[in-house]
Amino acid sequence: MTRTGKFTLYFLCVCAAFVAVAIVAFIIWRVNLAHEVNAKLAAIRAAGLPTNGAEANNYYTAVPDEENAALKMEKVFALMTNYNGRRSNEVDAIKFPQRKDTLTQEQLELLAGYCAMNSNALAQAGEAVKFPRCRYPMDLSWGAATLLPHLAKLKAMSRAAEFQSLLDTNESSFDISTIIGMAHTLDDEPVVISKLVRIAMLNMAEITLERRLTVGTLDDAKMKHLSELFAEAAKTNQMANGLIGERAAFMRYFRMSYAEIKKLADDSDENSSEQSGPPLPGSQPFIFRLTGFFERDQRFYLQAMETNISLAEIFPRKISTITNIEEQISQTSRHNYYILSSMLLPALGNTIIKEANSLAQVRSAQTALAVERFRLAYGKLPEKLDGLVPQFLSAVPTDPFDGQPLRYHLLEKGYVIYSIGSDGEDNGGRERPMSIKSTDKTHYDITFTVER
Repeated sequence: MTRTGKFTLYFLCVCAAFVAVAIVAFIIWRVNLAHEVNAKLAAIRAAGLPTNGAEANNYYTAVPDEENAALKMEKVFALMTNYNGRRSNEVDAIKFPQRKDTLTQEQLELLAGYCAMNSNALAQAGEAVKFPRCRYPMDLSWGAATLLPHLAKLKAMSRAAEFQSLLDTNESSFDISTIIGMAHTLDDEPVVISKLVRIAMLNMAEITLERRLTVGTLDDAKMKHLSELFAEAAKTNQMANGLIGERAAFMRYFRMSYAEIKKLADDSDENSSEQSGPPLPGSQPFIFRLTGFFERDQRFYLQAMETNISLAEIFPRKISTITNIEEQISQTSRHNYYILSSMLLPALGNTIIKEANSLAQVRSAQTALAVERFRLAYGKLPEKLDGLVPQFLSAVPTDPFDGQPLRYHLLEKGYVIYSIGSDGEDNGGRERPMSIKSTDKTHYDITFTVER
């Protein structure tokens, strides 16, 4: 054999050895990858938590019909109505006024008719929320396409209750109780968007109460009842429950069949905002199973969601840590081409900030009710919130953003209770206006103000 021939043979042997080593290394990596993913899924199941949509449906505990508020609320939703045509749009365009704002006479007359049409629905909603438990129908195996029509209906009902409180202040405690009760029906729903709707509804209740207390006082029994409702609403770790359900529901996307991939692509081409329907059966395309393209993505998703759930469980502590880690997760998913993870991972920092804002508002409302009960009992406002303990509060609620007691300032007429908010700065109870320009760099607090 010539020298050239020997060199060629040697070169081919080296290449073959290199290829063989690469194949062996890939096989080892691929086996370890599958093992890691399966081990993570097994650990989740061992903890009693769901790992797919079907298991998430079971995780969301069934409720006996005789205890289920959802069955009553479905009947309430069917009673909801609105004007026809232009007047319906006019109602939709009305924003609930802030504490100092008023509506025009024409708007009030429009809302009077709207609330009259829905008075029976509001009355029945107030009865429905007295049921101890709730489970709305849903199928979490549909993933991001899970149908949740009750969320929009709950917000519409809450908005009607807000408007009703404007028209009849004598019934405002009932309206506020109904809004809180409807928000309570979402407490156990393992979906992040449901938690965000719950937050929005509690915000409606807080704003309605702020406006009502500025107009005048309520009797002690009503204020005590509302205080108990707000205290019950001030539960933390709501977002952890939503993340647990969402993690399971989105597992379908990491092992999609060819038919499912094609369907999603077709829906995207048609500019569909939501892909409806259950996952289409079939095996995952061979190239994806062989290369582990989606499985490595799934491994990262499971790691990130485990971190997110752990962080949500320690809420409301270490909020700045939570937002920093969320940014790290986002950067890693982009830099390593974890395509599905980058689309599916929720913006945890934003959701936690929203939950913290809501908790601050709810605690402020609870504290304001204690202040008003003190004023009703003693004919004056307390100098400090410590004066409310233990007669009206077991302890002064803390600010979720720094763990310190909520701030309280007496005003020339009335008072403000406030949280420092996510910027961590005490701005003396500066109230955020309803609408601000994007260029506004002013720092605001989360306030509850009664000017009376």
